[in-house]
Amino acid sequence: MKYKVLLVDDEELDLKGMLAFIPWEQLGLEVVGAVHNGYDAYAILERERIDILVTDVHMPRMNGLELAEKALSLYASLRVVFVSGYQDFHYVKQALQLRAWGYVLKPMDDSELEAALLRLVQQLDGEKEALPAASAAAHDVKEEARPSGAAGKGSSKNAKLIIEMTAFIEKHLHENLTLKLLADEFSFSPNYLGALFKEETGVNFSEHLIDRRMRKAGELLRETRLRIYEIADKVGYRYMPYFSRQFKETFGVTPNEYRRMG
Repeated sequence: MKYKVLLVDDEELDLKGMLAFIPWEQLGLEVVGAVHNGYDAYAILERERIDILVTDVHMPRMNGLELAEKALSLYASLRVVFVSGYQDFHYVKQALQLRAWGYVLKPMDDSELEAALLRLVQQLDGEKEALPAASAAAHDVKEEARPSGAAGKGSSKNAKLIIEMTAFIEKHLHENLTLKLLADEFSFSPNYLGALFKEETGVNFSEHLIDRRMRKAGELLRETRLRIYEIADKVGYRYMPYFSRQFKETFGVTPNEYRRMG
């Protein structure tokens, strides 16, 4: 199965460059559209399910951020990769709020965009492979959690549990959090809790933890003058190179570059 990609860039040369120099076929991707503005892109999104949106940020009339917000309202699971020039760095903060998967800077290095897309394909493949087992486990969890003749009560209890779990995660971001530790805290098995978390939130525990740690790191970079190694420690990373790599994979810029934006 190929993942469907929509390309949006008002610069003709950049759009042609992406089409010509990225090995879409080898990556397992199919470009279903390449358009110059957000309105044409949204028209495609309305009639066809897209897996990955690659869009320029700075475009007239409807910019890439507005397009991404509209697109995500159609498909919550859509992955968005932004491309933009250095002068558009201030847009990154808004991109982060939209949970952008990546942010590639112009002038664009084709190998950087290709690497970002490869990581994204690997993530999507991993999610697809895990889905049958996770769905089966989640189904068992729901059946066990729901008393006979009490439809809906299990879901309510699950929602309360998820709120408590996410609050616990927020409070302990600086610690060595694992699914087992979380399961022990709430007196469930790791498999049970992992399946329940995925079913209720749409993401697995590790994805949620990384997302919250990276967002907290971004907040500390913007709002404090703490050194980067201190911020890494405050969000649970003891090994700086790993923290920096995870940050770059998440946001497309290094911690130092991110701080200079703000």
